[in-house]
Amino acid sequence: MTSSRARGVLIAGTGSNVGKSLIVTGLLRWCRHRGIAVAPFKGQNMALNSAVTIDGGEVARAQAVQARAAGVDLSVAMNPVLIKPTGKQRSQLIVRGRPVGEIASGRWIATKRELLATVVAAFEELSVSYELIIAEGAGSAAEINLLEGDLANLRFAQAVGLGTVLVGDLEPGGVLASIYGHYTLLPEAYRSLLRGFVINRVRGDGSILQPGIEVLTRRLGTRWFGNLPMIDGYLPGEDAINLGTTQPGLWRPTATGNRRVSQAPIRVRVVELPYLANYTDFDPLTLEPDVDLRFVRRAEDLGDADLVILPGTKATVTALSWLRSAGFAPQLERVLEQGCWLLGICGGYQILAEQIDDSVESEAGHVNGLGLLRAEVVFEAEKVLANVVGVAPGFHQARVAGYQIHHGRVLAKEDPFFMLEGADHGQGDALVPEGASREGQIYGTTLHGLFDEDTLRSHFLSSLARSRGRSFTSQLHFDDLLETSLDHLGEIVGASLDVFQLLGLTSPGG
Repeated sequence: MTSSRARGVLIAGTGSNVGKSLIVTGLLRWCRHRGIAVAPFKGQNMALNSAVTIDGGEVARAQAVQARAAGVDLSVAMNPVLIKPTGKQRSQLIVRGRPVGEIASGRWIATKRELLATVVAAFEELSVSYELIIAEGAGSAAEINLLEGDLANLRFAQAVGLGTVLVGDLEPGGVLASIYGHYTLLPEAYRSLLRGFVINRVRGDGSILQPGIEVLTRRLGTRWFGNLPMIDGYLPGEDAINLGTTQPGLWRPTATGNRRVSQAPIRVRVVELPYLANYTDFDPLTLEPDVDLRFVRRAEDLGDADLVILPGTKATVTALSWLRSAGFAPQLERVLEQGCWLLGICGGYQILAEQIDDSVESEAGHVNGLGLLRAEVVFEAEKVLANVVGVAPGFHQARVAGYQIHHGRVLAKEDPFFMLEGADHGQGDALVPEGASREGQIYGTTLHGLFDEDTLRSHFLSSLARSRGRSFTSQLHFDDLLETSLDHLGEIVGASLDVFQLLGLTSPGG
């Protein structure tokens, strides 16, 4: 099954959250700046943050960011297997961008054995179109109890003939022992694929590590490709493990980060629903200096809010039940009476409806929603996956762009929140009503990523501030910030690591 086309590298790790995605993203941007046709790849990802591809499928959001870093269109081949947890020991399985059913944890290893051919075929497909593929591993590369079903680490690398670089994280301590342990635990057939290692999140003078690095390279007969320092900048998080935290190697501002805040910031409270999905929707709000955004799990924490957001969730009925049991329903009524705005996105929008009919996701059948919007929701087996654009009539016709990922269809009897171009809805050039707006205070939409658009975000927050007797001026150009951060990441990776050797290149053109 070994590929004759394979050219590139697998960036594997000593564990989750050690910086694999960060380094892959930086390498991709470094290659782009040198005119190398490069693409990202991750055989299998488990994440609730996802994106819609140019070919109408669904992949993990990390690969969307990586495709942007590489300057290429996002394709389902870049993440052929995606797992989205939907309940205890239950997940939705997405293969080549489309849901194919649910799997239980006990069945997962057998399922993964069957999917290796699909993963290899996707890698081969990319290899035809690009000079170089930079693949990302998942979790630890030496989970010896899981090697037989591995789709993203060394079993995959062996199948396509791909050399592997191991990333270790200095921050929690024990990085040298962890790297050594990975080499010694792996069977020889997999160990021989390891080209060397990188140490991430090195603070201050990295030379203090040099004696240990020399021992590792000598004992293991391997190579050290360099240390990556802590990096200032912004990068969207891969999954909820990064909620409100500093990501590996790249600083992600939080509500308490080092930034200027006005005397009266707009207070945004995002309810941290079970199985929260696509929390990157709120990154632009977090990055606005005059917005104080916090994720909350207690109803009483909504008391001072100007805007409450019910975000997306992969388990709408479960999240609705949790909201009720945690006392959020009466508290939402109270803050609305005080003039607070309420926004539901995707699953959060569905929760605001009067009725939910779900025989697909939870199989709960008919359920009463919160009834804060005159709307009904029906879950259908076919998933809506679309990238859309349109305008916001209530906010100076501001341009809106986003993506839709949902099984639940909402029929709203309220005024529309947005008017979308109808090409993806079978309506030709007509503008299609989307979402719901009630009395200028309660809003709902199926669109993820709506706050990425500077003009819409500015008009929405300015209108909210006026309704609260204050003013707001946006200070963020989100797209520019992301591009600047990607460029900076590429520069730091290029300056810190022996990139030509790591990628197996002999010249800037490969």
